[in-house]
Amino acid sequence: MSANNMSDKELDRLFRKSAGQYEPPFDEEAWKAMERKLDGAQGKGTGMKRLFPILLLAMLVSVGIVWRQLEKEAPPQESVAIPAAQGEEAARSVATAPDQTKEEAHTTLPEPPSPAAPYPAVQPGSGVGISAANEPVRERTAIPERKAIPSAPAIPLRSAIPASQVAEAAEPLQTVKTALPIAAPPQVPGIARQVAAPPIPAAVPAVPEEIPEERKRVFLRSIGVTLVAAPDITTVRFKDRDAVSTNAGVLLSVPLTSRLSLVSGAVWADKLYNATPADYAPSPDYWDGKRRPDVIAAQCNVLDIPVDLQYRVLDWGRSQLTVQAGLSSYLMLNEEYTYTYYYPGREPYSSTREFSNKNRHWFGIQNLAVGYAYQLSPAITIGAAPFVKLPLASIGEGRVKLTSAGVFFSAGFTLK
Repeated sequence: MSANNMSDKELDRLFRKSAGQYEPPFDEEAWKAMERKLDGAQGKGTGMKRLFPILLLAMLVSVGIVWRQLEKEAPPQESVAIPAAQGEEAARSVATAPDQTKEEAHTTLPEPPSPAAPYPAVQPGSGVGISAANEPVRERTAIPERKAIPSAPAIPLRSAIPASQVAEAAEPLQTVKTALPIAAPPQVPGIARQVAAPPIPAAVPAVPEEIPEERKRVFLRSIGVTLVAAPDITTVRFKDRDAVSTNAGVLLSVPLTSRLSLVSGAVWADKLYNATPADYAPSPDYWDGKRRPDVIAAQCNVLDIPVDLQYRVLDWGRSQLTVQAGLSSYLMLNEEYTYTYYYPGREPYSSTREFSNKNRHWFGIQNLAVGYAYQLSPAITIGAAPFVKLPLASIGEGRVKLTSAGVFFSAGFTLK
């Protein structure tokens, strides 16, 4: 059968059969070459394993040598300085007691109050003092710390003392400006020499720290007087928002802390709004059995007295961002209500009722505002503050829920 006429399966079966029956010839030289390559690769790893203990031992020896060098270069133990007079007394004690036995008690020199004391202690009659700035300085002797010196034999109380020593002890102590003799003190074996530390200059009085700006007293200082004017929209239950009311007044800002202020004053407002009889909740005899109007248009002159707390949130450059919240009292100066009646096929009919100084609503309005102010000079500031006034009580003769929203534009002057 020709290979061109075979199917793929038959060709695949033929290739598998031929591959399974094929046996490559044995070549001894090729196998030996492969064994040499494998032995060489294994020999490299074996050599590294043999060298590992030697490398580890060399590393440990190097660390030990470096450690010993560091110990040799370590600084000697610090010594404690003692006055020269005590060193001389210790030397005399050693000289006068050469035959003492090992059983005798040993006396340890007392340590000075501070190892780094800048001035040597002045002993009565020792002749040790502090030299003037232009006089030679006498060197001090030092003894290593914990150096024990045999104590001298005790002297009986009734033993004779030379008159020269008594006279020397009776002399007054030398003052700081007394110059010390230039003669060097006697050398004592085992006692190091140390130069007295120079005198410390007089301490400079500390400058009192400046009190931060925020910690300075600000209570009842820098009172601000601000003129405000605002257009607003006054509605009853957010209906008929076409009328625009006006506001104008004067506010005082009294700082309580560096950021918190009390704001109060008086704002005259002309409240214009429309309502329906359903929005009213007047007294029972208000309508007096008459027909209720279809539309009520109100125009009320109100004196708004706010009492707010203002908090300064941010300061950047000359700009400030504040938040303000509080309560307002509405004093109704004049109330004018126009009632309009609609009849089918007839012209609308209107009537007006007025009330003056009749209603007072103390703290019946909630104030909320966010303000931005820009400082033109240290005393003059301008700004704008969007606000909203929410009803907490029924307002006016009709006892309606008045809501106002607008923007206060302000110009303030700070009284330093």
